[in-house]
Order: sequence, then C-alpha cells, then structure tokens
Amino acid sequence: MDPKRFNRPNVYAIVLLIALAPCLAMGASAPSTKPAPSGSQAEAAAILKGMAEYLGGLTSFSCTSAGSFEVVQTDGQKIEFGETRRVSLARPDRLRIEEVASDGLSDLALFDGKQITVLSADDNVYAQAPQPPSLEDALVYYVRDLRMRMPLALFLSTHIRTELPTLAKQIDYVETAQLRGQTAHHLAGRGESVDFQIWIADGKIPVPLRIVIIYKLEPDKPKFSADISDWNTSPKFTAATFQLKLPTGARNIPFVVQMLPPSAAPQAAASGEVKP
Repeated sequence: MDPKRFNRPNVYAIVLLIALAPCLAMGASAPSTKPAPSGSQAEAAAILKGMAEYLGGLTSFSCTSAGSFEVVQTDGQKIEFGETRRVSLARPDRLRIEEVASDGLSDLALFDGKQITVLSADDNVYAQAPQPPSLEDALVYYVRDLRMRMPLALFLSTHIRTELPTLAKQIDYVETAQLRGQTAHHLAGRGESVDFQIWIADGKIPVPLRIVIIYKLEPDKPKFSADISDWNTSPKFTAATFQLKLPTGARNIPFVVQMLPPSAAPQAAASGEVKP
C-alpha cells in the first residue's frame, strides 16, 4: 500500500496555515432550564473543576503527550496520524514543546519570554514573531493570529480555571478506572461542537492522564486522543531549557500569515480564551 496516496495535513512544517486543530474547544452552552445535575454529575463537575484549578495554579510543570488524530480522506476513509510532544512550561511566560511526528519529523515551538520561535528541524528552517508579555496572551496569538496548531492549548493556560468548567453542556461520571497503574476518574462530557472523555488522576495531583475528543460538527466526525504521562509538577528547569539554539545553517522564513496582505491577516490578539 502506497502511503503517499493518503492526504495528511502539513502539521509539522512552519508554513502551516490551517489544519486539524485537536484542542479542547467544547463551545459554551446557551442558558437553559435543564434539570439539576444528579449526584454523579455533580461529582464529575467537581472533579473537572478541581483539575482545572490545580493545573491553572501550577507555576511550572512538564509532561509528555502521545497523541493521535484522524484525517478524513476525500473518499471518506479516516487515516490516523500521531505525534509525541514533550512539554515544559514555566509561568509567567516560558514554554517549550518538542514534537516528533509519527513519520519521524521533528519540530520545536519555543516561547522564551521575548519571542516565539518555531523550528522545523528536518527542513532546518525557523520562523519567529514577537511574543506577547504573558503566556496566556502568547498562546492566543500563536493559535488565532499566527494560525499554528497547539493541541490542548487551554490546558497550558491559567484561563483553564474559569473556562473549562463552563464549556461542557453536560458532564457525567463514567467509572473509576486503572490507567497505566494509576487510579483515575473517567468522565464523559458533551459540548456544542465536540463530545469528549477525560481521565483524571485520583488523589492530590489531579492531572489529566488521557483525553479523547470527537469533532461531531466536522464531516465524518474525526477523533483526537492523547495519553499524557511523565507528569512533573515541580520540575527543575535551567536557563538553557528555554534558550534557543538553532542548528548550523538554519534558515529564517516567515510564518504564512506574515506573508498575507493586511486585509487578509487576522487581527492581533491582546487577550482572550484559547479555543483554536
């Protein structure tokens, strides 16, 4: 079978314009008169809120995300692609994401407090843009204005504490599960545009261990999933962690949106939620 016949998004090149963005974007629900939640639904909502408060309150963390996403072909067939991301985050303004795709291509996204750099190591090219002062604003700018992918961007933002609990129209407790040797709360939720499941570690460190998202408004309802492991909520970063080291001969190129005419470029973001 010739793999070249499949359509796969150019999600690893710097010159990406628009591609499948598997980020948690459930859509806020309109006011309704739905009945009060059951006991298990109230428990699920409290667990989700607790995770959001915990993640948003961390000053730094690192983790590894092994994700997969479906790309619907022109004939309707779904093909799954994958990526592994190593995330290092230090608030208020530092972020490093090292990515290796399922085909072996590697990329780097670096927020060093002054500028955003995206490096395509295999092509030895990089693009840069000024970084807004806070990590929250920088994430919005990266996704909405530079139009780059940032899977599960909301989980990297302190805005998760206020936004995540209100985005789900419905949240239910499914079961207590064992996931990679850890006890986890398995929750299932529904939003305007997606259905999702999330597994949250039980105990004093309620981090997400697995996420599954179904994009139910997209043709053929593609799925994104991620297993999140190697959590360290008190990492010992050094100055070198967030320093840019370009490979020899790396060539600077613009982001695609930087080449668009002003009338076609998105408006600059100053603040707001991360919902790519």
